[in-house]
Amino acid sequence: MAFRLTVVAVSVLLAAPAPAVLAAQNMPATAGGEVRQIVTFLFQPGRAGEAMSIYEKQLKPIYTDVPPLRRFRAYREAESPEPLDLVVVSSYDGMAGMDAANEALRRPHASGQSAFALYGTLSAMTQTHHDQFVEMLPALGDSTSDGPDLTVFEYLRVAPGMQTRFSTLLFTSIRPFERARKLYAWSETGRMLVSDGWDFVRIYGIRSLADWQRSREQIRNSQYGKALDDMIASRKTLILRRDARMSVR
Repeated sequence: MAFRLTVVAVSVLLAAPAPAVLAAQNMPATAGGEVRQIVTFLFQPGRAGEAMSIYEKQLKPIYTDVPPLRRFRAYREAESPEPLDLVVVSSYDGMAGMDAANEALRRPHASGQSAFALYGTLSAMTQTHHDQFVEMLPALGDSTSDGPDLTVFEYLRVAPGMQTRFSTLLFTSIRPFERARKLYAWSETGRMLVSDGWDFVRIYGIRSLADWQRSREQIRNSQYGKALDDMIASRKTLILRRDARMSVR
């Protein structure tokens, strides 16, 4: 009987999205709404060190002088199912903020070079790269997103017709469950604007690989685990380590 009551409670919860969740779902990507560009690089063999030096010594000073940029973060692989050398994440006030930043990045910096010219140089030493854009959902995130050592990027593809129900379950049940058990140092959620088939990305700060395994076990074994699994069609998980040398703001 207790199991049946739990299932009914979860079903009722999913049928009636909370107003705050609906507001987060409909938040437009305009000034004031944070949009992030996530760029993943795999450099040619033997070129990663040279490419990282360009980012740290030449691109970082340019990004520092771009007012529309909210912040810039860089990550290296800790554990990943796909080969990568570098993930860079830049944050803006909506896509309009990104447009304004691109104008600044095209112009020559005080150093005499533009960011776009340097990216041309990086392109010549890059094996593969891809860009993604994500609209962050403040109602589904914490106020801080720096530290500890490891950062998890979990890309999610939601089953057709399940996006609102997924957001509702996340807002009303999963995040309170995660916070009560202190599964992560912090977490954030974004809705993909441009991606290779993903709907959402969840980002977590974790202290160790063991913490990540424990968090997955607790979610999977919770009363919400089956409902969550039924909504997620596929996922990709990257565990990265932030490179503090390249942080801006």
